[in-house]
Amino acid sequence: MIPKKRFFRLFSLSLVCSMLVTGLPISKGYAAPEAQIQTETSNGKWMTGEYHTHTYQSDDAQESLTSVLDHAFEQNHLDWLALSDHLRMSSRDDNGTTLSGGAIPLSKGLALYQVPKIKELQNSGKYKDKIIFSGFEWDMPQYDHAGVGLLTDHPGSEEELKAINQFEYMFTNRSESSFDPANVAEWKLQGNRAYSTKQDTRTAIQWLKDHYPDSYVFINHPSRKKGSSSEIKISDIRDFNNLAPNIAFGFEGMPGNQMSPDRGETVDVYGGADITLAKVGGVWDALLGEGRKFWTFSNSDFHFNISKDRKYSSGYWPGEYSKNYTWVNGNTMKAVVDGMRSGKSFSVYGDLINALDFNITSGGKKEETGGNLQVTQGDNLQLTIRFKSPEKNNNGEPVQVDHVDLIAGDVTGPAASGTAEYTKSTNDSTKVLRRFTSNDWTTDAEGYHVITYKLDAASKNQYFRLRGTNLGINVPGETSNGEPLIDPKNTTTDNETRFSEINKRNYSDMWFYSNPIFVSVEPYSDQQAVDHTAATLSLGDTSQVTDDITLPQEGEHGTMIQWESSNPDLLSHDGHLLVRYPRENQPLTLKATITRGDVSVTKLFDVTVKGLDDITSVELLGSMKTADGQGYTGGQWTNQSVTASVYSSVYAEPVTSVKLELSMDKGEYQPYIANQPIEVSQEGKHTLDFRATDNLDRQAVLSLPIIIDHTAPVITLKGTHHVTLKQGSLYSEQGADATDNFGVSGDVLVSGTVDTTRPGTYTLRYNVNDLARNAAQEVVRTVSVEAGKKNDSNDNDSQSGGSSNSGSNNSSSGQTSGGGGSGSGETNTSSKPANEQPSTMQIDVKAQQGSKGALNGVFSIDIPTGAVNSDGQVRAVVLPKDQAPAAGNLQLLSQVLELNSTSGNNLSKPVNLTVHYQADKVAQDSKPAVYYYNESQQKWIYLGGTPNEDGTVTVSFNRLAKFAVYDYKPLALSDLNGHWAQSYTDRLIGMNVIQGFENQTFRPNDQITRAQFAKILVNALGLRLSDEETTFADDGKIPSWAKAQVAAAANAGLITGYKEQGKTVFKANQVITRAEMAVMISKALNSNASGSQGTVNPFRDTSSIPAWAQSSVNTAVSAGILNGYEDSTFQPDAEATRAETTAMIYKLLDALHI
Repeated sequence: MIPKKRFFRLFSLSLVCSMLVTGLPISKGYAAPEAQIQTETSNGKWMTGEYHTHTYQSDDAQESLTSVLDHAFEQNHLDWLALSDHLRMSSRDDNGTTLSGGAIPLSKGLALYQVPKIKELQNSGKYKDKIIFSGFEWDMPQYDHAGVGLLTDHPGSEEELKAINQFEYMFTNRSESSFDPANVAEWKLQGNRAYSTKQDTRTAIQWLKDHYPDSYVFINHPSRKKGSSSEIKISDIRDFNNLAPNIAFGFEGMPGNQMSPDRGETVDVYGGADITLAKVGGVWDALLGEGRKFWTFSNSDFHFNISKDRKYSSGYWPGEYSKNYTWVNGNTMKAVVDGMRSGKSFSVYGDLINALDFNITSGGKKEETGGNLQVTQGDNLQLTIRFKSPEKNNNGEPVQVDHVDLIAGDVTGPAASGTAEYTKSTNDSTKVLRRFTSNDWTTDAEGYHVITYKLDAASKNQYFRLRGTNLGINVPGETSNGEPLIDPKNTTTDNETRFSEINKRNYSDMWFYSNPIFVSVEPYSDQQAVDHTAATLSLGDTSQVTDDITLPQEGEHGTMIQWESSNPDLLSHDGHLLVRYPRENQPLTLKATITRGDVSVTKLFDVTVKGLDDITSVELLGSMKTADGQGYTGGQWTNQSVTASVYSSVYAEPVTSVKLELSMDKGEYQPYIANQPIEVSQEGKHTLDFRATDNLDRQAVLSLPIIIDHTAPVITLKGTHHVTLKQGSLYSEQGADATDNFGVSGDVLVSGTVDTTRPGTYTLRYNVNDLARNAAQEVVRTVSVEAGKKNDSNDNDSQSGGSSNSGSNNSSSGQTSGGGGSGSGETNTSSKPANEQPSTMQIDVKAQQGSKGALNGVFSIDIPTGAVNSDGQVRAVVLPKDQAPAAGNLQLLSQVLELNSTSGNNLSKPVNLTVHYQADKVAQDSKPAVYYYNESQQKWIYLGGTPNEDGTVTVSFNRLAKFAVYDYKPLALSDLNGHWAQSYTDRLIGMNVIQGFENQTFRPNDQITRAQFAKILVNALGLRLSDEETTFADDGKIPSWAKAQVAAAANAGLITGYKEQGKTVFKANQVITRAEMAVMISKALNSNASGSQGTVNPFRDTSSIPAWAQSSVNTAVSAGILNGYEDSTFQPDAEATRAETTAMIYKLLDALHI
């Protein structure tokens, strides 16, 4: 019996030559060296790779390690590669040089050549961010081959290399003399060698499980019988998988050797796939029918293509024709194998597709490839397939999928060893459930072909898998009724001709196969189903009905609902309101009859149709915009023309007509057509009075005030335009006056510096805006300071210099006094450098006028009317570097600026802040971006902004704080260019709240789960993360990448979960609804979600909003974070997309001034 123990002692390998000194070369790096110490991230991505390719260290291969890696990564763009040289005697090194001392066990060759070479290449910068692993192909005793990867916690370490050496000693027929005697003596104490019988194969798998449980054993060539090996039976596969389900969890269903005359070097190959995979209802389906997590993969089995001596091989280069796409969380081989073990993977020939999203949803729950969707009997199942193809494949040909097959089979549970079922290699329930062609799919904005399909209500345990091809349904010699036909053997004798014919055949016969999704169905009786539906069925608030009521026709768990109205002349049986606004409130009853099978129950709902006596019958609604398309609030000053339009809403019957009229500036009412634009451009104060009168003479009036000023103010200097002073004199600013036809916004702003301690000519600039933001023509005063002493030597300040601070907001002096005199009659100079900007400035701001201010070369600010709640001052301070908050690795490009207001730093409207930065310091592929310092989070937070040609960047923000410009490397996501959500995603990406996918896309139309939303929300709010477990009963189902954020959200009271069967659950993987989002957002706004918040929003489907979410919806809508749809519905059960989520989070941050 082999003890369950790992052995770490360094071992030595004997060679006839003197190449080896005291031990093996140590290679720690299979990924890029710097990636070795990185922890695996929670942000998964699709990676391409394979685990079955050979180099010179397999005696039947003809290519070097470097050549194989170059083709895999640089030409075919794989992300990972597991090498798989034969675990036999190896007579060459990685470059093909014959070993002078004779052949050695492969495990020695890996330690001496392959592993050190990989380390050397990656340390030199080759194959950056690629994952390279040394596995091996094992001749299983009495069977064909298996791809083996022996994984430890330290890839390429002495421990791992010694373990491979021990595996080769114990489970192959290598001569004992080929191994280090000390090691052999140690290994003999641990157990006997086992390399002859079928049981020995099982012993080896058990050994890996006991000692290296992260390893893998994949069955290669599953239906091939070669030499003395026995064909592997399904009972053998069941044994292996039973013995070590986390190690023996897959097979080479799409084998390599695709250039062989007998495709795949096996007679039983159909469309390039082994019969174990290709036959619907065959071996693989039999395994899946037991519920086994046993997955299919593809490989090249590359040995060489055409050798230097014109030998022709049977395989493509790795990644050239076959690829595995696997979802990987991390950057190590262990992460890759974990991804493969999860089953979230699909395999492709000929680049038929390069992206696949396959999922099944039910009641907000979602599972993807490899997952197990747990539902209740009768639940509805929705299947979604999204896939796309590259423009061309590696053969330079356009690619197009002809059809995709949905294959389904029953899951009946494990077969018992020793029974007939255990040797049965078919699943009689498996069939092609549905065949989809281009008529069944649409193409979205990202180029994905999208198929949605409603499956039958869940009634039994099943699995669903996909296959697709470029071939038609009946192609002579290739397909029959959509099924692939056996691949004929090519008998052409001329090598080049044969290669060309086979390559052409392969690229005309391409397939992909996905791993399955399991659906596990919990039995649920008819009585349970109807009782549960009755208990959860709700119509929301039906006490003030003013429109149709949405009456669901289907309930949960396959129940059907039939409705009956007690007053069908008022409200029909299907929820249509036939009489809107009767004279008085009208009560009625809706009866729901809930049925499944032979069982039915009823539930009554009290409804009140709102009457005329309780409602305003006519309302006028309008909108106004300025000429630049921005919204205009009535009564505010503007320098643009304003366009107004109005329409009426009628809330009562009987009304057959409404007359609209318009009075301009209190003139006579004239007829008006609804939504007709009325443009007002003349200067002055105007009023548009709209009036609506219905046929019962009920009226509504809407007055829209408009104030327009096109004329700019005029600045007149006090004093002369040019002033001459002697060095050391005191400069006194005389100021300026401003006149305007309606009034100016604050005092004249003076900017510039006069330093009387230094001779020179100084320029002062005078600016002002009027109430409508018209800017006066700038006026300039020059001040010349001449060298020499000022005349009055008896003045106490005769030796003093002065300077005018830039940024003064009034016409009084901005002077400061210089240093005292020495009595010698010489002028002292200021210790401040002449080009240093003043460190502070103050701007007077009136709430109803706004203001502007600037420090030359530092910043400027534009504060709009209504931004502050009361008159006051905004103070700006340029912080010395030693007083600025630390910014970690951010590269500072500007001075650090602090802005504060006496009226409060949270603003009602955003200000426009323009900051100067050092353009020459911006790194390549980077851009300048404004950040602000969040005092509560103690960190700099990304705002972004728009770079300008003058070396400034402008940002709009509704909070005053510390600001600076830092170097920022943007993340370009191709499917966001021109997307409506780009302005929202840009900031959240900059804040590192959201990320894209591995193919540089964002997938804005994807749905989002409760765990994903919680993670985004918590990261955006900057909440303190928690490593504690949550109190949710389903805590174990919360993904590890979201656990800390879910715990933080729970601790902050943002989520409370659901009560089910006396337990509180979170439902992490359930797709989140708009109603659920509203509750979390409302709590983040510090609103009382149980009380009424905001205004009641008149959505047509208000009655369908759950009672627990209604006040939260009101709060979120009132805050402008959530909106309704164009048809005036809210759709609380709708599932938000990633794009919609970013917009909501962005608006939440805006509302919270974050």
